[in-house]
Amino acid sequence: MEIFLSWKKGLFSNTYQFFENGIQVGLLKVGMWGNKANGNLNGKEFEFKTKGFFNQETIIIDSESLSIVGTIVYNTWRSKAIIKLPDGIECVWQYTNFWHSKWTVNKNLYFINYQGSFRKGEVISHIPDEVLIIAGLFVSNHFWQSSAAVAAT
Repeated sequence: MEIFLSWKKGLFSNTYQFFENGIQVGLLKVGMWGNKANGNLNGKEFEFKTKGFFNQETIIIDSESLSIVGTIVYNTWRSKAIIKLPDGIECVWQYTNFWHSKWTVNKNLYFINYQGSFRKGEVISHIPDEVLIIAGLFVSNHFWQSSAAVAAT
């Protein structure tokens, strides 16, 4: 089963809105410095907490059960990340084009494909997994914010 979603974010907003067939089905609200975020999709809510400075890592918490449902480990070059799930499965997040406007999350033989920018985009998921869908956009936002911070210095 394929899931088609779109997202949009206002120019000065810190909130991504997810839409399915024009109806809002979720959001991802990122904190000012990007080290905390809250997201929900189809009624499932998650919290993202990033720790560290050079070797950053993000834990994903289910807001209802307060259990850790994933950990994101970023590579140094801001081009790849590993999303580790509690069952031991590791999902690979990576860009799929030179311009960094397309990326994917790979879980075994299944993919979540993204295309867009920090303002708007689309998701085609072959995995009905809300945490991975939101995490894919969270990682992109994390890299966009990191790149903006480097460019500003």
